Amino acid sequence: MTEMVTCEELEQELLEALTHLYDPDYQPSAALCALIGCDPREGVLAFQTAIIHVIESLEPSPNAPPAAHIRRVYEVLHNRYVLKLTQDETTDRLHLSRSSVQRAQREAVHVLAGVLWKRYQAPGPVSRGEPKEKEEGVPDVQAPDWRSQVQRELASLRAKAPDTVSDVGRVISSALECVNILTSGLGVCVEVKSVQPGLVAAVHPVVLHQILISALKRLARYVSNGRIAIYARLEDGNAKITLAGTLATGSELGETDLVKDIPVSEDVSIEICIDGAQAFVWIEAPSVGKVTVLVVDDNEDMVRFYQSSALGTRYHIVHTAHGQGLLETIEATTPDAIVLDVMLPDIDGWRLLMRLHEDPATRPIPVVVCSVLREEDLALSLGAAYYLPKPVRPREFIRTLDQVLAQAAAVTSIPPVSNEEAC
Repeated sequence: MTEMVTCEELEQELLEALTHLYDPDYQPSAALCALIGCDPREGVLAFQTAIIHVIESLEPSPNAPPAAHIRRVYEVLHNRYVLKLTQDETTDRLHLSRSSVQRAQREAVHVLAGVLWKRYQAPGPVSRGEPKEKEEGVPDVQAPDWRSQVQRELASLRAKAPDTVSDVGRVISSALECVNILTSGLGVCVEVKSVQPGLVAAVHPVVLHQILISALKRLARYVSNGRIAIYARLEDGNAKITLAGTLATGSELGETDLVKDIPVSEDVSIEICIDGAQAFVWIEAPSVGKVTVLVVDDNEDMVRFYQSSALGTRYHIVHTAHGQGLLETIEATTPDAIVLDVMLPDIDGWRLLMRLHEDPATRPIPVVVCSVLREEDLALSLGAAYYLPKPVRPREFIRTLDQVLAQAAAVTSIPPVSNEEAC
């Protein structure tokens, strides 16, 4: 006669399973596998994947209040068992005390056990014997996908070291030490042609290192002249690495062949360009100190001027031609500074400037009024941080951004004065 599982027993088994989730020697019970929806014969990786799928299914909608109970349940489970953070790391990430995290973790496991019990329970108790048949309407847990495993590892890496950055030149040199052993066997030499000094990317060096190795290995299989050139520079606020090589005659290289299966994190992008016999791989990551500037101007020529002026600087230009809905645009782009033209087709720019200055949410964002109207006094009196008359020179534009952002940083760094100190 088979032993039965109660909901309380399930919770205890689930707690043990979560504690040993990444232990390669852990063997979950057949009953627990049945409730989660995986076959115990598929191994521990299938069990890990099934548990993580269930946890991720609890993610609340974006409209759920920040203090919603289910949001806290999901955050604790996600941080502890998907990102594999310790209790102390979870404490820092969620801004809770250690005792609060411990209490929230017990509650979260209880909720997860209840969800599993209701979602996968067959009529009557579950046997500890063979896993139950898949029920109609119950989602099928797919075989473990290595891509999902990679993304979890990358997410865990970012969560454990969120402030770690990459010295791009150093990472390139380190990657070449590894990849040259392989490429030399293919008769290919990888050369660093140009790396901008002091280039730093806001991505973990382990991630960038692996991306470079993977991309260079793939490109080396297709080049004909035995050379791959590497360039790296700051462009449009991003650290951009270019790999370039000449393709062998008759090579049937598709653009996806060079990036297929490369483990790319969400903060890194890879683009491929094949132009005749030339192949280019562009790897981009946000540079450290990247600053977003929102340009509010209906003149497309001016927008292109701002973008070209910012090329190769820390400034990244985003654009809207309309003053209406500007608050929504600001919320979506989170700019560090705003460049405002007052001659707008849909709203008076002066009134818009007043709204930005009066709203507590937008008042800290420095606004540069850039206009053909010679109204510097009016611009400053309505809340602008700086007035810049058109036409503008590129260096003048960048210098103005440097100045207003430095002033804004100085203001926010000054501690508030108490009433006693003021007296």
